[in-house]
Amino acid sequence: MQQKRSFDEVIVNLEYRDRIPKDCEFTRKDCLFLYEKLADNKIEEDHVFLSYEKAKRYNDEYHEDFSEFKESHWIFAETGRGDFWIIDLDDMESPPTVLFYDHDLEDFSPENMLNMSINILEWFELADLISQLHNPDFYDKDFRLKEHWKQKAIEEIEKIKKDFQ
Repeated sequence: MQQKRSFDEVIVNLEYRDRIPKDCEFTRKDCLFLYEKLADNKIEEDHVFLSYEKAKRYNDEYHEDFSEFKESHWIFAETGRGDFWIIDLDDMESPPTVLFYDHDLEDFSPENMLNMSINILEWFELADLISQLHNPDFYDKDFRLKEHWKQKAIEEIEKIKKDFQ
């Protein structure tokens, strides 16, 4: 049965770090606890949270190689297929809004980033909910989500955010 779980319920099942990163330069104090607490975590195929060290490497590399990649943008997760989940460190909403970047769009310009209308904590809830859809009984013989499960998924997603993109 798919059911939205709270952020606290989701992270209890994730892999934790052995130790806090030594020289953490992450500037968002309201999200710093994520990097102090969590290791790399594959919540589901398209929602892979990056440890601080891996996120720092990605961000350093992409900021150096792509001038259009805003300095305030921070890659915090990947899909495993070259797409990224990003937050804007200048976004002073607490916690910051999640953007999705599809690598097929090529450059990192802001117009190529989809505002998901969820914050970073809600991103974990969404990832968990999507992971619950990985049940073969939910799909028909053509691998389409059965109507009942589709409606249930929509109801649960709307519990995360009414304006979800």
